[in-house]
Amino acid sequence: MRSACQLLLWTALTVTAGAVRADLETGLAAVERRDWAAALAEFRPLADHGVADAQVNLGNLYMKGWGLTQNYGEAFRWYLKAAGQGSVIGQGKLGLMHYYGLGVPEDHAEAARWFQEAGEKGEPSAAFILGSLYAAGDGVEKDKVQAYVWYTLAAEHGRRDALDSRNGLVDEMSPGEINEALTWLATWRDRHEPMVEADAGHKSAKAKTSRPKRPVKIIP
Repeated sequence: MRSACQLLLWTALTVTAGAVRADLETGLAAVERRDWAAALAEFRPLADHGVADAQVNLGNLYMKGWGLTQNYGEAFRWYLKAAGQGSVIGQGKLGLMHYYGLGVPEDHAEAARWFQEAGEKGEPSAAFILGSLYAAGDGVEKDKVQAYVWYTLAAEHGRRDALDSRNGLVDEMSPGEINEALTWLATWRDRHEPMVEADAGHKSAKAKTSRPKRPVKIIP
């Protein structure tokens, strides 16, 4: 009996997840054809029900003023909801809003905190920006070692242009500073890669019982 109930629950969750994905993709298609009313009709109910990708997309509509009055405060509110659920895109957006003072007082230290939150989860643009903040001493104490570290992590997660910034930084660093950065990176990888591998194993096991899915995009 328990197995049957578990199967029913799994089927219901799978169907629900599929419906959410379909609604998100419908909303994104509406954005592409600039049908803001249709996009809002898809994103808002999902956002109200706690779907983080929909919350980010709704925040982006408020941020850009697409289909509604531009409202940085509302954009911030929806990004914060998504970030609270672990959305790295939402966390990165909060970093930008704090940095530029959009909907909240300008606060570069708070911006750096959000960029680090997202960067530690592998969001490459947040890691790249954080590296730039450390290189300039903007919102954080100037630290070439940390700048090197975050540029490297950004590059490893897809921001290949971060290598140019890191290479430019190397000329200003002593051999001791470079060794310190490499040691920090080795420690970081030891701490984080087992979690990444475990997550990959979970996804691999899950893939055996479900069809591959296309990633849901976020409005840029």
